[in-house]
Amino acid sequence: MKRRLFLACLAVAAGSALNYVNARQMAFRTLNDRFPPPRLTTLDAWKTRADYLREHVLASAGLLPLPDKTPLRPSVVGEVTREGYRVSKVYFESLPGFFVTGNLYRPIGDGPFPAVLSPHGHWTYGRLENTPTASGPARAIGLARQGFVVFSYDMVGYNDSQQLPHTFGSRRELLWGLSLAGLQLWNGIRALDFLETLPYVRREALAATGESGGGTQTFLLAAVEPRVKVAVPVNMISLHMQGGCLCENPPGLRLGTTNVEIAATIAPRPLLMVSATGDWTAETMEVEYPAVRAVYELFGAPDRVEAVRMTAEHNYNKESREAMFAWMARWLQQAPPDVKIVEKSYTVEPLSDLLVFHQRALPAEAVTAAQLTDGWIASARRQLSERPSTANAAALRHALGVLPSGGAAVPALTRTVLLAHSDPAVGKALASAGFRVRPLTFAPFDDAAAAQVRHFETYNQTAAGRRVEEVVGAVNANPGAAIVADGDAALAALLAAAVVSVPVAVLDIGGFDTSSDESYLNRLYIPGLRRAGDLQTAASLARGKLVLHNAGDRFAISSPDKRAAQLTAAEIAAVLRR
Repeated sequence: MKRRLFLACLAVAAGSALNYVNARQMAFRTLNDRFPPPRLTTLDAWKTRADYLREHVLASAGLLPLPDKTPLRPSVVGEVTREGYRVSKVYFESLPGFFVTGNLYRPIGDGPFPAVLSPHGHWTYGRLENTPTASGPARAIGLARQGFVVFSYDMVGYNDSQQLPHTFGSRRELLWGLSLAGLQLWNGIRALDFLETLPYVRREALAATGESGGGTQTFLLAAVEPRVKVAVPVNMISLHMQGGCLCENPPGLRLGTTNVEIAATIAPRPLLMVSATGDWTAETMEVEYPAVRAVYELFGAPDRVEAVRMTAEHNYNKESREAMFAWMARWLQQAPPDVKIVEKSYTVEPLSDLLVFHQRALPAEAVTAAQLTDGWIASARRQLSERPSTANAAALRHALGVLPSGGAAVPALTRTVLLAHSDPAVGKALASAGFRVRPLTFAPFDDAAAAQVRHFETYNQTAAGRRVEEVVGAVNANPGAAIVADGDAALAALLAAAVVSVPVAVLDIGGFDTSSDESYLNRLYIPGLRRAGDLQTAASLARGKLVLHNAGDRFAISSPDKRAAQLTAAEIAAVLRR
């Protein structure tokens, strides 16, 4: 049963029609592709890249900007004292009415002590798994006996975390940046907040370690959270398997990047990469570790990263735990570099004594999945009305998978028009007016092939996102060209105008309903788009002239030149002649 559950989660330029389109007819990326290691240039170049990647992780998780940090309302109950440590049951609210659950282990004494977050992998018993292959209680007890506070907490849908299943998130949630993976990253951020409230914790000495899916949580959290001073992700950082579960694959995360590059953003903070001969980390010592170490060398800190490989299947076993113990002691307790720590025997409490909500109901304020989604969207709408446009712009670029453009000035309008319009009369009118008309066409999108790729949106753009990229490519290949488009091409062109300089775009919006999630799901599905302010953000960022027509009364976007009526072919040509 355990093996089946584990494997189930893992199984997982221009010619007549613009030559760049053909370049887009490429195979889709998958989580099991082999990716090259990051290419290094200078420390300054890496820092710029790392800043982008940290922002990208947050954006893909729906956390750009961070949601409001509402009160945690923590409850720490049922403490029992054992030899060398104490253990309690904990819950707190990472979002209003949504509870993070787990166990708090701490040393005997008043401290203050360093503290470690301990997310778990996809084991049958989650944080409470206790076998020779992996034991959450063993690593928590071992660390507590050595003078560390440990918070061992549940993945969503495991053990006490039953408000949402581990399959949470539809396309509507993803439009608004709400995903299982993003929620778990947010839980990790709030868990750091929780540890900082404890009087016996050293706030400047926080760390994280977890295995498998918990390893993914560890390096994503450490990438975006400078409060994580030491990280030990176990059996996860690979260039040929990026994570098989939904909770490791927020949409857009690995557009143009990999786990190795994301993990390298932890530099120069201490990082131990634990690998195994029996899983996808079997090549760590030869491939992934040298790539990460090269980043640390740029900082002049090669001693702050190490790797070990265990002769074992996928695990967080005793040998792996002992390597972690020594690394934590070295960097958080000033132990010598060659310190060795042997795990002592331990006894795990009965499961019923560790479960937070065993034979007790959730607090009355606990929300359902629908209520969580509604609350998230309401909060996102508030932030969109309050936050600066720079934050919206960044979130939009990441949702579109477009790197920053560097703020190039808008080029002067040429006599070229990129045309994607369903009415042949428009092209004839433009040609008669003396414009060189170039058809803006799009590469076919293979929906059937896309449907066969697990976690497709983590590694690839959606059909709508691909159209935006192709418009950007066409504009870059034809600087100074105007765009005339209707239908879905017009929506793509409006988004493209936010990230690339278009002198004039005349776009027939076709009465698109900007208030309806269904409209976006059916015609403009790009995860995170609504969280970034969707078409309103795009219109506000466009540096050239936008003429939006056939808008109707459901296109609630502010724009200097928005027209409810549809322009005729002659009127479109007249707009461009001005």
